[in-house]
Amino acid sequence: MTNRRGPNHRLRAMLTEAGWTQEALARAVNTLGGEIGTVLRYDRTSVAHWLAGTQPRHPAPHLAAEALSRRLGRAVTPEAAGFSAGVREAPPLDPVTGFTTLCRADSDTSRRRPLHQRPYRVAEAVVPGPPPAERPAVPGPRGEGTAALHDAVSFFAASIDTHGGRHARSALAAYLADDVTPLLAQRRSGRARRELFVLASRLAFLLARMYEDGLLHGAAQRYYAFAHQLAGEVGDRTAWSVVLRAMSGQAQRLGHLAPAIQLAEAAREGVRDAPPAQQAYVQAQLAVVLGLGGDRRGALAALRLAERAADRATCAAAPFDAYPVAALHFQTSAVLEALGDLPGALAALRRAAGERSASDVRGRALTQARFGQLLLRTGHLDEACAAWESFVHAQERLRSGDAERALRQMRQALRPYRNRGRAAELLARTVQAR
Repeated sequence: MTNRRGPNHRLRAMLTEAGWTQEALARAVNTLGGEIGTVLRYDRTSVAHWLAGTQPRHPAPHLAAEALSRRLGRAVTPEAAGFSAGVREAPPLDPVTGFTTLCRADSDTSRRRPLHQRPYRVAEAVVPGPPPAERPAVPGPRGEGTAALHDAVSFFAASIDTHGGRHARSALAAYLADDVTPLLAQRRSGRARRELFVLASRLAFLLARMYEDGLLHGAAQRYYAFAHQLAGEVGDRTAWSVVLRAMSGQAQRLGHLAPAIQLAEAAREGVRDAPPAQQAYVQAQLAVVLGLGGDRRGALAALRLAERAADRATCAAAPFDAYPVAALHFQTSAVLEALGDLPGALAALRRAAGERSASDVRGRALTQARFGQLLLRTGHLDEACAAWESFVHAQERLRSGDAERALRQMRQALRPYRNRGRAAELLARTVQAR
């Protein structure tokens, strides 16, 4: 806690409007702490102090404001809730300047912390208007001066799959700040400019994925936003839609289904003329969120379109140009699980596990983790433990927040069976992962 001022009448009024107790606000702030990778233990007494005028330390004011925003359905700033914001974000800038500012702050260890403590903001999970369509920058021969960027995209995409999102994250942030953003400021025209901006968008997308896998969702949201803005600047609707699809997935995983559906639907509109692989990638996510929303017919229709597009796609090794069959099976499983077809979901996960590349350690780990959960739900404890044993073996090689969360979920699911052979062994093996 910091300095005390007069009673916080604004916060009290908002609690009344929200219909929340002091304990409810504390729980919501603690939950948001999990979205920035921080364990918080605020309680009713903490909120009572805030109401009396004590100013909590950063990032609590921003987390409390976001919690109230979600509850009230409108944007609430820390100041509106009676707090001193402390760390303020600069006003919106043009995409290049804003992206440059963000990358430089992220690569500076003395300025990085506020970015990492930024909450995911539901009010910003909005559907942007599609960019005016121009001729896509890729695929095609590598332009002059961009070979290194193509190699960087391949390297960092492979790093996420093999080592997890927490590996090489600061390296990508520094690369963007030192090597990529200066190129964006140079005067280029035509195809060279389009290619450069799309490659920068892809690198921003990959850093967003790293932050998301590290459970730093606010930072991920900011990079996703600049990724779609950079693609939009050069009218590449395919690249723009791919980012919106990922933004939909993030909103879905955080439990914000309405914006997840809106983002997925906007992405679908943007890939109507895209290559089949990108169409499959987008349609598969749309199928998942429609299934979660109870639209069975829409979900199955989107899934069929994803499968047909995947069948038409040509083999491609470069990231962003291919949609792996294993990933489609994984999404198919999520659709079928949402629609209540657990046997079908299990069958799709088996296919996903069989198709995963040996280098996709993260994908294999998360597939086996979900396989274990579904097997246990259907009463197959021994098979679930076998799947989880494979998961734990892969998870030990990763630096991934998603994998660590899956490990905690596994332990929670196995606690009722802690006296049963293989379950007891798994719990003992992972005793430090709590």
